[in-house]
Amino acid sequence: MGVQSLIWALIASVGAVDYILFAAQGMTVTIRWHTVLGTIFLYGLSVVYLRRSALIARVATTAAQMVAFSYVGSLVTYAAMAASPFPMADALLGHADSAIGFDWIAWFRLVNDNPKLHSVLALAYVSAPAQGIGLIAYFSYAEPKRVDEFLLAGMLSIGLIVPIMFLLPAVGAWSQHGVGLVEPWRDDILALRSHTLLTVGETQGIISFPSFHTVLGVLFANMARGRKWFLPMLILNLTLLASVMSEGAHYGVDMLGGLAVAWVAVVASRAILTWCAHNAVIITLPQWVRSKKVLVIHTAPAEIPLADRR
Repeated sequence: MGVQSLIWALIASVGAVDYILFAAQGMTVTIRWHTVLGTIFLYGLSVVYLRRSALIARVATTAAQMVAFSYVGSLVTYAAMAASPFPMADALLGHADSAIGFDWIAWFRLVNDNPKLHSVLALAYVSAPAQGIGLIAYFSYAEPKRVDEFLLAGMLSIGLIVPIMFLLPAVGAWSQHGVGLVEPWRDDILALRSHTLLTVGETQGIISFPSFHTVLGVLFANMARGRKWFLPMLILNLTLLASVMSEGAHYGVDMLGGLAVAWVAVVASRAILTWCAHNAVIITLPQWVRSKKVLVIHTAPAEIPLADRR
């Protein structure tokens, strides 16, 4: 199986899990047609430009995959939260912070008492979408394999995180520590837990432990490895990691859990890409043209070169 086929298969598999979990709990989904139609448009664009512009085709394919997976991935977090029979783990996660010597309250106060630090952390926290778009656009041209690695690692991360959040559901450190802030996703979590949210429309990030924002920070820095601008990207994403406690209501152990998940996902995604590369299919044209042309099918549909052999 090629990388692109595998990515689409993973998206379809998560969608199937969504259907099963929602049906089992008597829940329904209000389909976001703008997301569905946007995915179809982007995929169609990639097909149209397959032979005209490999770059446009690649960017469109990746965008379609990201939009599709973001949709089905967010739904599976809602289904897992609703299905979890386990008690809320906020107190446990707070105690875990204390056990490792992290004083969440002291860190939060330090950030809030320093407006400049707060602003820097807030900007780093919300930089994830812009980083993702910029890095994917650049590497779709410069080194497409890194885009595949990023997508696979992101999907595998969700596959690791969802079972953990099923076992350890949590709202967030803001509510747990009573700092006067309310997590924007708190109402959704409580409604899912009480089974009063039976129809899901718009979704938002409801993952506490492990932190998916931390995973993204690691994946962004990993994409930039070896480039001249790696150091600024590393500093930005280390700042993003530091921001998840104050800006994202995460516990300290949420970040540590995110680091572990990211490491496993990157190692696994590289192993998968290596396997796919070793199992690339090579198809030779008939004998009457074989002396001139050979068609090599690589893992990405936008990367099917026709090489002359004279």
